[in-house]
Amino acid sequence: MINFWTWLFRGGARYPGIYRYWDFWLLLHAFIGGLLATTLPISLQQAATTLLLPVAGVFIGLSFAWGGNAQALLQTSEIEDVSNFSRGGYEEYVFAFQAAILCILITLVLWTLAGLGLFDKFWPTERELWPYRSIVGILFFFSSMTLRECWHVVLGAQNLLIMRFKVRQNSKKR
Repeated sequence: MINFWTWLFRGGARYPGIYRYWDFWLLLHAFIGGLLATTLPISLQQAATTLLLPVAGVFIGLSFAWGGNAQALLQTSEIEDVSNFSRGGYEEYVFAFQAAILCILITLVLWTLAGLGLFDKFWPTERELWPYRSIVGILFFFSSMTLRECWHVVLGAQNLLIMRFKVRQNSKKR
């Protein structure tokens, strides 16, 4: 049996799961991180406490709500049948949702550290230097990825609903 970390870094029947993030969108996330790193007029601690940590709560709630829906759908016989035809198998569905939650949790931890002032304490008067701006860029890079992953959790759950419906529809025709 394959576990999540093996799937993420080595892969199962398909490529490693981390490759799901290695696409064109990575450039967009990097652009957003770089843009915000050069234009953010406030400290990371201020950004984290006033805006991003509350928004992270919305992301987490949304993802876990839809993730719960997806988990219920993954336990249906129709989705089990469909997964037999998927190159990555059943694990691909399960671990894809888990990877999205991991991305959200990493982002939440990073912004929590920012909210506690950890990064601002290292560079309290030198916010224009590249190490501080790099950290700002990384935080917004992960924030952009998290926004995308939250959307993917919703899309994934909806795709499972549609697949289940189509399998049921086709089985009624027989």
